Parts: sequence; C-alpha cells; structure tokens
Amino acid sequence: MAADGNRYLGKFRGRVVDNNDPLRIGRITVEVPDVLGDEASTWALPCLPFTGPEAGQFVVPPPGAGVWVEFEQGDPSFPVWTGCWYGAAEELPPDARRELAANSPSKPFVVQTPAAHKLVMSDTAGAEQGILLQAQGGAYIRITKEAVVIATGAGAQVVLRGNEVTINEGQLTVLSKR
Repeated sequence: MAADGNRYLGKFRGRVVDNNDPLRIGRITVEVPDVLGDEASTWALPCLPFTGPEAGQFVVPPPGAGVWVEFEQGDPSFPVWTGCWYGAAEELPPDARRELAANSPSKPFVVQTPAAHKLVMSDTAGAEQGILLQAQGGAYIRITKEAVVIATGAGAQVVLRGNEVTINEGQLTVLSKR
C-alpha cells in the first residue's frame, strides 16, 4: 500500500536476488515487484529475533527464497527483510513435509541448510520423536527419551541406553557397574 509521498507501508512479497553481502551482516538484495517493478532493491537489512556483540541468531536465505520485505518509514530506498515464506509445500524441507503429511497435532521444528544439513525436533509419537542432528545424508546423532544414537551413516554406530553402551549392533556391549 503506497502512502502519501510514495511511501510503502506494510509487508510485501519478495524473492532473494543476492545474499553475498559485502559487509557480511546478513543483508540481501530482493525483487519486490509491487514496489520496485523489475528492479532489484538496494541492500536490505535483516530483522532478526535477537542480536548482540558476538551473540544472536544469524540466518540468511538463499537466492530464490521467498522473503517478506518492509521499508523503513515506507521509503523503498531502505528495505528490511523481516522473514521468509514458502510458495508451495514442495519447498519445505523433506522432514517437515513428511510430518505435516501425517497430520499430527504436534508440528516438527526443522532447520535445514540448502545442502541438507539438518536439525529436526519432533514430538510426534514413534521412531521420529526426539532430536536429530544430521550431516547431509550421513553421520547423525539422534536423542530420544530412551537412548542416544551416534552413527556414521556408513554402518558404525554407538547406542547409549540405560546403563549400557552398545557398539555396532551388539559387537561390543559395555555395562555400567551401578
């Protein structure tokens, strides 16, 4: 919505053009057709949940990602990206799609990089419940109420459950003295 004096108030849909910020502070350039037509924006500052000296959350969306854009005091010369959006279910990380398709009342928390390194936290009952930290298609750590599993993704595995440690599916089992 344009306000007096060509001010643009509210959120506008945009797409990331470039995320290679020369200042390395999380800025991006974006296309915002409703405001800028076919032109890319100037560098848009991020609006992050928290920041501080050597602290905070730092996430920058990749080129092509859908982002919400606002403008400081409505001025299109001062864009701010305030969050992201998905245009279709196919754009979600696979773990999120799978759990949402199951129509569970509890929804997963998923953080996944474009290269598929991921952190998945799920309250859905069953094998997926718990926390999964996994490198792209390989090594992982899974934490559940019953156990901690550390695996290479290529066969080697350590399971910590109760008072025992099992290595490579029972090839070696170590019991606690307690």
